[in-house]
Amino acid sequence: MKALQLLSRKTGVLLLVLLLAALGTVGGGRQSHTAAAAASAKSYVYYVSDDVLYRVTTDGSETQKIVENYDGNGLDSTGKYLYFYYDDGMGIQRLSLSDPDALITSFLGDRNILFYLFEGPYLYFLDDTGHIYRTLADADDDSQLTLIADNADVNFRAFDVLGGRIYYNALKNNTTWVASRSRDGSGAIQWIASGAIQKSKFYHPYATSINLMIDNKPAETEYSLNSMVLYTLPLSGGAPKAANAKNPLESNAATAGSWSDHYFLFNKGIKVDATGDELDYNTGKGFLMDKNGKILQLSQNSVTSISEIAANKLVYADSKGKAYISTLANGKVTSSKPLPLTNVQDVRTVKNGTTLTTVLFTAADAYVLNADSSLTKMTGVESDYSVITDDIPGLYYINGLDNDCLYRYSNDGKTKIKLSTGPVSYLALVSAK
Repeated sequence: MKALQLLSRKTGVLLLVLLLAALGTVGGGRQSHTAAAAASAKSYVYYVSDDVLYRVTTDGSETQKIVENYDGNGLDSTGKYLYFYYDDGMGIQRLSLSDPDALITSFLGDRNILFYLFEGPYLYFLDDTGHIYRTLADADDDSQLTLIADNADVNFRAFDVLGGRIYYNALKNNTTWVASRSRDGSGAIQWIASGAIQKSKFYHPYATSINLMIDNKPAETEYSLNSMVLYTLPLSGGAPKAANAKNPLESNAATAGSWSDHYFLFNKGIKVDATGDELDYNTGKGFLMDKNGKILQLSQNSVTSISEIAANKLVYADSKGKAYISTLANGKVTSSKPLPLTNVQDVRTVKNGTTLTTVLFTAADAYVLNADSSLTKMTGVESDYSVITDDIPGLYYINGLDNDCLYRYSNDGKTKIKLSTGPVSYLALVSAK
């Protein structure tokens, strides 16, 4: 399942659970349905306080107690139902939002679900038999399953549904390949390339195309090999083009990277730390690669977080905790302006309508980057305990300066409102439903 950040002050650490987070959104799936629903009259923040799940409207006007003794993960909402899972359970749990007396039920029975996501009105899931199914998420029961694929490789579980097609790791003659077919399961399978997409973040859509970062030696788990190849193909399906087939990226370098919209960031020369479990960002240098395989150096240090604020302008944070605005032209970095911040940990850019909002998080506060490159401080907003998402205005955070209550800042960082009267254990979801 895709990795989700569970935002909790109770433990004092950033917890990792087993499901997807969309860009900046906490929830059980990538939630493309959120964009379509954003114009609805209400949006909600779902949060847990003393093991009770609540939701509050984003303007703070209504608070609803949903269920007691909540210990689920990967919360997602269709407006009619809430979906989540238990760490020790196999199926997907569901709870009605319209029936106050409804009980939590296991929507998919005793199926062993390895990965799932929501796309439009549908729930897609992979089970341990290598079958991918979809069903209407608001269906009364699980009797409306449609088989989408029967050859998925359960060792590489991440899949995505983009531009009317599903992209997944499949078995072809007992070898792992990245494959694609229509999202309703019809038509022939397109075999894209030998290898596997190891993580959900390696799927990246553009307006008319898709980028896929494919590991052509996916069975290797001990050593970092030069095995990561960037492929581009039309969003509606079509012939794939390998950008760097003759010069694959090192696995560690790509794993330590991310997309900035038009570029893939990778950290060349990065190593694992002393434990052998985590990447050490104190080593390496930040580079960019475009969809044609052209590479340019961005930073003398590893880059930990990056956002694209214009077609030729990037904001990023490096391993030294410094932040920069870099301008690109003719395949080169033509200027890099440092921002007056220290201990920068994260950079996030979201889009509400036509408006971009970029926020830089330091160890203790957050700052909105204004159009003139000035900064507006949001006191007490920490990256680990905050959510900002496309389509739903506002930045939502647990305020450690006020008894861990839930707050909302406006996107420009100039106004804030209090959304809870008591302490919040963690934020579970920000949703238009």
